[in-house]
Amino acid sequence: MEGNELKAGVCINYISIAVRLSTAFFLTPFVIAKLGVEEYGLFMLSNSVIAWLTLTDFGLGATVNKYITSFRARRKDEEQSYFLGQAIVLYSVLGLIALGVGFACYCQLESLFPNLQEAQYETLKIIFLLTLSNVVLSIPLRPLGSIPWAYMKFIVPGVINLGGSLLNMTLTVILLLMGYKAIGLTVLGVAIGVLSLLLGAIYVFKYLDVKVLFRRPDMALYREMFRFSFWVFLGQMMDLFYWQAGTPVVARLCGAAYVPLFTLGVSFANYFMMASTAIANVVAPKLMQMVSVETSGSELAKAFIRTGRIQLALMALMMLGFVVFGSQFLKLWVGASIGEGVSTVWLGAVIVLLPLVLPLTQSVGIGILQAMCIHKGRSIILFFTSLTCVVMGYLLTLCWGAIGMFIGTGVSLFFGQGIAMNLYYHYRARLDMVRFFRETYWPAIMPVVTLLVMGLAVVRIFPADSWSSFAVLASLYGLVCACTLFLCYLRDDERGMILKPLRHLFRI
Repeated sequence: MEGNELKAGVCINYISIAVRLSTAFFLTPFVIAKLGVEEYGLFMLSNSVIAWLTLTDFGLGATVNKYITSFRARRKDEEQSYFLGQAIVLYSVLGLIALGVGFACYCQLESLFPNLQEAQYETLKIIFLLTLSNVVLSIPLRPLGSIPWAYMKFIVPGVINLGGSLLNMTLTVILLLMGYKAIGLTVLGVAIGVLSLLLGAIYVFKYLDVKVLFRRPDMALYREMFRFSFWVFLGQMMDLFYWQAGTPVVARLCGAAYVPLFTLGVSFANYFMMASTAIANVVAPKLMQMVSVETSGSELAKAFIRTGRIQLALMALMMLGFVVFGSQFLKLWVGASIGEGVSTVWLGAVIVLLPLVLPLTQSVGIGILQAMCIHKGRSIILFFTSLTCVVMGYLLTLCWGAIGMFIGTGVSLFFGQGIAMNLYYHYRARLDMVRFFRETYWPAIMPVVTLLVMGLAVVRIFPADSWSSFAVLASLYGLVCACTLFLCYLRDDERGMILKPLRHLFRI
């Protein structure tokens, strides 16, 4: 049953990713056309500023995951119920803190973004308050989100997320056709977010039969939780520095009209991360359990490499497609709305994606570090490299506009997550990264370089200047890449993982 749940979880995650990518593909040009470039920029800017309020959980999300996974593995149901009660009380307090911090930010919006016009400020304030309400309402229920993950239950939460994505896509189109703008879309996002949380809570209490015990606050437990979560908190700050700091920097230095260029470029990094973590999210609990029962280092390294190879095959397929056809895709997709900004979006996305491939093929390593309780080193390393991202990006944005923020992000990703973190995995976590590179990356070099050269030659000879020609060329190239990686990179057992469900489906 557990194996079936894992496979189903991966499938549902990838279906959700496909829906999100499809939604982005069809809705983004539509939304930009209906809202206008500047109001779309305000919509994205509000989401970026609000993202910083997620820091008010101080990294406790990963802490709750660790504790619940440990209780579940040792069948300590009463301790789990007590812990959940304490966590919900603590998160409720953090929700009040988020409310106070968010209101303080609301009062300083004009000082933070001096290049916005008066009408833009009014719209931004309303969007900000609505998004803040979503954050505050969701914080007390966050500990419940760890339960299905720890119980190795991925189907129902996956279906809830998938249903929310489909509902959001449908209603977004309806609202825009009815004439609603960014404020209407924000109300829709808040409503669907709260509904998804409530459905998740019902599943946890009614179907997983989870109990929560509320008692007087346990300060000793809180101190223990914060000792663990502080380093996760630094990691969260790192993520925000990498992926959210650029939006307010570009808005402050360049204005709202340039925000869509940066957010569109960074969005491709988010799509790649979604594809990578779809596997990591369902494999990580198993690896954490392996660490908890003191599995041998060789077995842990074997599982790490196997997951990394599968992730790399997917990342290589996506990266080849974007490098070869990304510019043509952007021209057809949003070229009518952003014009010459297409080249900035494509170049910026490539600058960020190339160094991002390394950490995306090692994403399950984060769970291993947390299970070993040595994640603080990762947080320290990436916190300082992400600060470099912000400082370097700010200075380069002064000189080169939005593309400068992309460069700052790419350089810091390369040195922080590409070099420093691999040294940390090797020497501190005792994971054999030399073997990891030898078995994961080295066999991919020849097929990837060959496919890249072939793709660039094809695009140069046959430019994709219409959706029909793009669809034909991209599909043929994707098929060639998939077959080449399947035959020339994947091992027999890895091919079997892909072929087995297909054979089963064919029999059905």
